[in-house]
Amino acid sequence: MKKISKILFTLGLVLVLGSVSLNIYTKYKQEQAKNNFTQKINEEDNENMEINLGDEIGLIDIPSVNISSVIVSGTGKEQIRYYVGHFEDTPMPGENGNFCIAGHSSTVYNNVFNNLKKIKLNDEIKITTSKGEFTYIVSDIFETEPTNMSVLNQDNDLKELTIVTCTNQGKDRLIVKGILK
Repeated sequence: MKKISKILFTLGLVLVLGSVSLNIYTKYKQEQAKNNFTQKINEEDNENMEINLGDEIGLIDIPSVNISSVIVSGTGKEQIRYYVGHFEDTPMPGENGNFCIAGHSSTVYNNVFNNLKKIKLNDEIKITTSKGEFTYIVSDIFETEPTNMSVLNQDNDLKELTIVTCTNQGKDRLIVKGILK
């Protein structure tokens, strides 16, 4: 019985330490990417800056729910493992259309959007890019099926933001929509 207790204790300790280590590493990767982005916008010609898959393109801050992250180009597994990813075929912040981003809200990977479920209508979402700071006002919050791609639809008469993340243990998607202030 003592042997089983020791094994279970050791296994529990390994799981806790693994989770803590992953969180620390994710925070390290976020800080490294923020520094890279800041350095990039200070050094480069912002009008002609080439954007490749995985490049830092901006920062997202949602003060009301304590969210802050780097936004990178692309939404593949590697891009959203540690960061928020920009759907490449959608416009950039401040442009006409629907600027769409996605990120994890689990403790398994990057948990950048864990608090997103606490966001409220009319909260502010700030996006900073090499072109400036853009403030969006939350206009809609809802859940949908993972297969519902209509949330990425474009309306070129609007300057809007769509955030996509998992909810209900990954079974559904939480969608947060915002309109440029």
